[in-house]
Amino acid sequence: MWKSGIFPVLFLLITGIACGGGNPSPIPDNVIACIDNQDVLREEFAFYLRANYASILEKKDEEILNRIFDNYLEQRALLNYLQTLHQLPGEKEISEYLELTGKSRLLNTYDLHEKRILALNTSLILAEEKFENLIEQSIPPIQSTKLRNYYDQNVNEFLKGETYCFIRFSSPYEDLLKDARYWIVRRKKGLDFFRKRYQDIQIEENCYQINEIPDLFLKTLEKLKPGRISRIIKMNLGASVSYNMLKLKEKISPRKLPFDNVKDSIRKKLLKKELNKAISLKKREILQHSRIVVYPKRILLFNYSGKFPVSHGEEE
Repeated sequence: MWKSGIFPVLFLLITGIACGGGNPSPIPDNVIACIDNQDVLREEFAFYLRANYASILEKKDEEILNRIFDNYLEQRALLNYLQTLHQLPGEKEISEYLELTGKSRLLNTYDLHEKRILALNTSLILAEEKFENLIEQSIPPIQSTKLRNYYDQNVNEFLKGETYCFIRFSSPYEDLLKDARYWIVRRKKGLDFFRKRYQDIQIEENCYQINEIPDLFLKTLEKLKPGRISRIIKMNLGASVSYNMLKLKEKISPRKLPFDNVKDSIRKKLLKKELNKAISLKKREILQHSRIVVYPKRILLFNYSGKFPVSHGEEE
């Protein structure tokens, strides 16, 4: 997909032109910020906005545009960090993403400069995932004792209220359900019979806690014994009407779910919590070690009032 010479683009976009201190040449007018020794160009960010936030750019919502720009600079700093680890998104990854999102056709119309910016925007998206994967590999496994402690200390999370397991037959046609009820009650036919015979009857089989069941159904289920089927229940759903029958399978008393049944979900929850914490801390560390300066007068697209330091030309 990438012709020879197009893809050392990531090397170009990361190294950039040194900006700020130590550079004797004036900073070009299209440089709207610098991150360490890398220029951030106006056309790069404008391209990013048009590709991802065209409606916001059109409305000129400055509060949102400021947040987007700050986030963009953070993503660029993250990309710089990945470069130090030799973990930049590769040509194959970028190509696959463009193909997957239907953007590969743009390569036929873009010039080399536009392709470079497209590679940059794509790498920003892929960098986030790469960064999270790297952090995830550094998180130690959750020990069994920690899983058990969470289970014991969060009792309410694993309590299941009174539960009804039932089959619901529903249709917009009352006469159809009356006919079906005859086959269930009198002829003792099973679910396979109904699925073949009645295509206009929906059959749902599930278990719900009492706080998840509509009042009309709950009142009906409370009167049923296991194995028995209700009479037809009419429900008004806005302008439409639904007719229903319920067959009670079993009623389950309130209980606490066993530890072995929930330990995997606890592990996933705690790992997710540790991952989010580690990602947040590492991003904060990266930003603390990055020198980010914004040149607000050069942005032109909106008035900058974000969180990063600004320069009005004194470095020039």
